[in-house]
Amino acid sequence: MNDEKLMTLLHEFKQLGSTSMGGVTRCVYDDNWSLAQKKYVAVADDYGLYCFCDKMGTIYAATSDHISHKPVILTGSHMDTVVNGGWLDGIYGVVSSVLAVGQLFQKFGAPNIPLCAVSFSEEEGSRFDATFTGSRYLTHQLDDAVFNLKDRTGATFNQERQNRVTELRQVMPIGIPDFKIRSYIELHIEQGNTLDQSPANIAVVTDIVGQKRLLITTKGISNHAGTTQMSGRVDAMRKAVDLMTKIYSSLELMKGLRFTIGKIIAFPNVANVIPEKVDIALDIRHIDQKLLDHAFEQVTQIINAVGATYCLTTNVVATPMDYQLQQQVIRSTKQEKLVGERLFSGAGHDAQVIANSKAPSVMIFVPSQNGVSHVPQENTAEFDLLAGQRVLKRVLYDLAYCS
Repeated sequence: MNDEKLMTLLHEFKQLGSTSMGGVTRCVYDDNWSLAQKKYVAVADDYGLYCFCDKMGTIYAATSDHISHKPVILTGSHMDTVVNGGWLDGIYGVVSSVLAVGQLFQKFGAPNIPLCAVSFSEEEGSRFDATFTGSRYLTHQLDDAVFNLKDRTGATFNQERQNRVTELRQVMPIGIPDFKIRSYIELHIEQGNTLDQSPANIAVVTDIVGQKRLLITTKGISNHAGTTQMSGRVDAMRKAVDLMTKIYSSLELMKGLRFTIGKIIAFPNVANVIPEKVDIALDIRHIDQKLLDHAFEQVTQIINAVGATYCLTTNVVATPMDYQLQQQVIRSTKQEKLVGERLFSGAGHDAQVIANSKAPSVMIFVPSQNGVSHVPQENTAEFDLLAGQRVLKRVLYDLAYCS
């Protein structure tokens, strides 16, 4: 019955933001995001969990309504998706954790250490040029500059946030998440192919790569595309192409570095007008923080050389996961008669932000079929989804009820 509940809910959440191409678009503060957060509250209410929302729209579902300034065991993931993304990224951990906490509370009553499931408002940065805003707010690492960011339509982060939090206030109280994180456990799909090519069902994450994301801007002068001679042009797109060529040539020589230019926006973005400005989003990652910092220095030198500017929108250091919690996951995996292994994560996660606040954190991975994620083809076998949730529940039981 519990297994059926998990799969049913995952498919129901998939419909909240489903696209014509088979993917899911549920960006922070959009209509489907709001519907999904409200649905999350309804699920938590069914188990008698106490829900409240913080000012970012993150929702907490706890086994007690008296967790202020108390140590809690936190578990969850993020509600948002990338544009036309997969049906499991983030939401698998969100649904699995609230079910695990609810089912344990329903069966065993109040734990010795309060459990709290969390549905973080945002992690992906797919609408505004900022990532991990939910977990960064919780851990007091959020820069106030985030509130002034605008999406492609010109809507500001702060206004959209206020509108949605006002909506959520109708179904639960708004509160301050001032509890102490005793430990954080996040269940997630791997999003790579290591587990898919391994006999293991479960992986415990040892480290998460450092990540820097830059919004780079080149500037020119807009003019008519047909009447402006080539020799007299100040073309922001030509500068952008030169910049990107230099970045590719420089960074591809660095072993182990993963970098992506995944978003380019031209202004005014009209075919017969020379661009006056081009914004480029660059994502760089490495497991070795020193090498990541070196790559960042190389990029900034290139940016300065071509006369462009940049702002750093994401800056998360390479982060080890808590060893004791890793051991707990390994024990729980064996107790469930599953095969486990250790690996590092090439994707950034909320667990990384929380670990950087000095709270012990760990991640549990299940296989991603063919190593595919952030696209409609993202999938994980039902057996593996259920196995991951069982391991999570056992870890939470041992930490909360046996301590």
